[in-house]
Amino acid sequence: MENVETKKPEDQVIITFNDKEYRASDLNEDQMAIAAKLNVVGRKLSRLQEAYDDYVITSEYKNLCIQSFDRAINAEAEVVEE
Repeated sequence: MENVETKKPEDQVIITFNDKEYRASDLNEDQMAIAAKLNVVGRKLSRLQEAYDDYVITSEYKNLCIQSFDRAINAEAEVVEE
């Protein structure tokens, strides 16, 4: 594995697009700006995906708790009726 810290900035991969690595020396100023935005957006979407996955799991757990509570209340009501 290459040590990124010892590479010159122009030798570091800025973005990988369509399975091709692009370095600073390959890109003009506008392309660099777009690549930087793509990198930021990619990281943000990854964090949002993690948050969404957490939301889905938590929501499922909440629904299980609601169902358990409903069964417990109904079981108690059946005991009172008998």
